[in-house]
Amino acid sequence: MTDELKNKIDEMVRNMHLLRTKEGSEVFDKLFAEARKQATTPEERREAGAYLRQQMKKWRKRPDVDIKKMISEVQDVVSLSYIAQEYFKKDRSWLYQRINGTLVNGKPATFTENELMILADSLKDIGLKISEISKSINQSL
Repeated sequence: MTDELKNKIDEMVRNMHLLRTKEGSEVFDKLFAEARKQATTPEERREAGAYLRQQMKKWRKRPDVDIKKMISEVQDVVSLSYIAQEYFKKDRSWLYQRINGTLVNGKPATFTENELMILADSLKDIGLKISEISKSINQSL
């Protein structure tokens, strides 16, 4: 499968939300048709289908993961507002809705697998920054 086809599939997955409107569906259908043209052999179509399923899995909602419980110990230490703004490019209410499972449009807000990876990476990054500062302080003693 070509990189161009992978990029087209990634674009389709990012634009799945367009399917909610008629105009959006037309845009999505165009993306789908372009991707289909690029997969010329049966083997490429199989690979493209497998890749599409893999990418869609990353965007699946994960209500089974209790982030609130997991981060309860560090919630007062780590700025969740900072994480929301710097790593998700969202406001803090967006992050708190997902952590608390707040009802949004009648459904509990949850993280996607991709968002869970971003959250895990952000906490790891902040931990490394704190560790580096601690080392610097110890070295200055």
